[in-house]
Amino acid sequence: MNWEALGAFAELTGAAGVIASLLYLAAQVRTSNRAAAVQAKLESTRLLNDFMDLLIQRPELNQLMRKGRKSLDSLSPDEYQQFSNMSLKAFWFFSAGHFQFRRHTLSESDWFEIRAVLDYWLHSQGCKDWWRRVGRSMYGDEFVAFIESEITRLAAQRELVADETPGSRS
Repeated sequence: MNWEALGAFAELTGAAGVIASLLYLAAQVRTSNRAAAVQAKLESTRLLNDFMDLLIQRPELNQLMRKGRKSLDSLSPDEYQQFSNMSLKAFWFFSAGHFQFRRHTLSESDWFEIRAVLDYWLHSQGCKDWWRRVGRSMYGDEFVAFIESEITRLAAQRELVADETPGSRS
């Protein structure tokens, strides 16, 4: 065997090693991405469960949430502050989900679940009033624009349903 053949063999072996390393690295990145997605799902589920557990364990908070969702005007100043803090906490959860979805670290189905809970909140007059009075000033422009578009979308859906309901309008 001559030196040129030995050099070519060494280059070929080195190239194969680089390719094998890149394939291994790609597999590790894929595994890491899957693990991160699972962790994000578990964390978002935990946050929502913790919030719901609080409402279950403390019926007075559940009652306050129901009262505040109907109307902010029905709340005492202390109740208003507590409802506002509850709403702030809920919207941090929604904001985090929105951020993860925009960064493609949250799947469509996970985002659908978070958005369904958000819609539940936004269907209430008290929550919309809280958003207009306090909430919109607490979050970044992208999230504020998203929530505003959701409020508009839900109002249009309500109008559509009302228009399609027999006897709803004359």
